[in-house]
Amino acid sequence: MEERLIKKEEINMTISYKGSSFQKLQHFLRKLYCYLRWRPVFFHFGRNSVLEKPRGVVKPAAISIGDNVLIKDGARLEAVGNFDGKAPLMIIGNDTMIQFDFHCGAALAVTIGSNVVIGQGVWITDHDHDYAYPILSVRQNSKTLKCSPVVIEDGAYIGEGSVILRGVRIGKRSVIGANAVVTKDVPPFTIVVGVPARVIKNIEQVSQSDKTK
Repeated sequence: MEERLIKKEEINMTISYKGSSFQKLQHFLRKLYCYLRWRPVFFHFGRNSVLEKPRGVVKPAAISIGDNVLIKDGARLEAVGNFDGKAPLMIIGNDTMIQFDFHCGAALAVTIGSNVVIGQGVWITDHDHDYAYPILSVRQNSKTLKCSPVVIEDGAYIGEGSVILRGVRIGKRSVIGANAVVTKDVPPFTIVVGVPARVIKNIEQVSQSDKTK
């Protein structure tokens, strides 16, 4: 089957806002509102960032959001761990774009780099329940959590519906396919898919194959 590249502006998917002066004013006022609304309560809330109608924000003082970040409707940002006021539990880097219904839970540390794209319905967590006493129910075991930091490096793409579990590092410019469940580290410049996620391609190899066509 023939493939061809389509410029994003052809399908109106660019992040930059183009339109009438009134539309530009609306866009500016939305950013200003978000800055004034969220800056006082977050650990850091960067300039030109937008957090649209979150479904829930737990302990915003432990969450840092960089500059030029877009987080669309329905997000749940939950910093559930102990916070000493010095270092945020959840960090979202500059120029990152997150689609609808994002859910992130940080009990220890979740770090999302710069220029990351996260699709709709993605779940990222650095913790799960400790089943130290199998005879007890999940609810009875719920007082203890197993926690390991999660890191998503710069330029990664997290596909729609993906799940990133505790202790995972996703390498620079890697791609996580839609609905993948990532249980272990993903090397930089690789594409992973499936449940559990597995490497299917190296992005550098893909680029080389494109050059030979």
